[in-house]
Amino acid sequence: MKARSTKLDSRYFVLLNILLCFLFLNGSNSQAERNLPSTDEKSLIFNAREVDERKGSIDFGNYTRTPFQYEVSSSMSGMFGAFHLFDSNPSTLWMSEKTKLPPWILVDFKEKRLMNRVDLSFPAWSYKDIKNYEIQVNVWGTWKTIFTNNKVNKDNSHSLPGMDASMVRVLFPKSTNIHLTVSDFKIFLENSLLNGIPEELTGHSFPILNGHLPSESHALPGAPRSYRNGYHKGVDILYTRQSPSSEFIPLTQETEVLATAKGKIIRADWNYLPMNLEEFEKQKELTNTKMLTYVDRDFGGRQIWIDHGNDVITSYNHLSSIDSKIKVGATVKQGQILGRVGNSGLKGEAEGSEEGIHLHFEIWYKGEFLGKGLKASQSYQLLSIFFKTY
Repeated sequence: MKARSTKLDSRYFVLLNILLCFLFLNGSNSQAERNLPSTDEKSLIFNAREVDERKGSIDFGNYTRTPFQYEVSSSMSGMFGAFHLFDSNPSTLWMSEKTKLPPWILVDFKEKRLMNRVDLSFPAWSYKDIKNYEIQVNVWGTWKTIFTNNKVNKDNSHSLPGMDASMVRVLFPKSTNIHLTVSDFKIFLENSLLNGIPEELTGHSFPILNGHLPSESHALPGAPRSYRNGYHKGVDILYTRQSPSSEFIPLTQETEVLATAKGKIIRADWNYLPMNLEEFEKQKELTNTKMLTYVDRDFGGRQIWIDHGNDVITSYNHLSSIDSKIKVGATVKQGQILGRVGNSGLKGEAEGSEEGIHLHFEIWYKGEFLGKGLKASQSYQLLSIFFKTY
């Protein structure tokens, strides 16, 4: 009995540490505080978070293979909501409530889908408690088991006969009265992921320590602009805080800008020349009246670009300075200081004021800016996934 008690205590200790780490790592883009958001932003926050702990839908346009809906039998809390099953991030988890009924996970594509593989992953501390699970399809309103796994590992991949189905369910018949915990549930057709986010679009840290991810539509990718051919291609970050629990404060020219992930520097504007006010107004007039075909004097100001591999490039704009270690071709690590926030390229710099200090941050994926074609609430949710460290 004493050995079992020690084992349980150890598991609860691990669980407590995961909770604390989750809170710390997500403090940088939490919207729980209401220090800054306007009425409009509160509405967007609600829309981005209205996904129920138990069920919801995912549609990120071209960034997901196909839209789908999901549902689980129960969820312990929003922190362990069902959405985490599909974000390709092993550090985020779904956890069921303790009930007398077997827990389950359901994905519904609402239309025909070809599939031939199912993957399930569990935290290292939980999978040994799972005796088995069944992969099921719905046949005229009745769930039919097509595969049973009686040897559950931390990571499980099951090649199945080619299926034509719109719904897939995983049932855990012997996992009653436990907090069943799952990190990822993926459905594939060969190597094409059908129900999740590409792994390369998650695992990045926020470029500002304890920074605020805005949810106002005008600050997000895809927002209309009168310049640069009509679209805002990044996210405008204006606020930070001393700690995850303190109030937000504006960024200053002393605020450090950090690499969101490991990568190679492919641009660093060491020879940047600021515009004077006359040059700025001329550039503004040109971009408002003519189609932009080449950027010779950039409103983005002093910039750094990083190639992270897997077709992901990040761009850091309006910098006031660049760290001495940042050179084209150099490799940077996640969280490394790149430079400091500023207003380079903007009117404030041209007139010698501090007006407009912020970080304009862009993510380019497969040659296009991340968020193109999405609604503001979709972009916000996608960015929330992107800024989740492993």
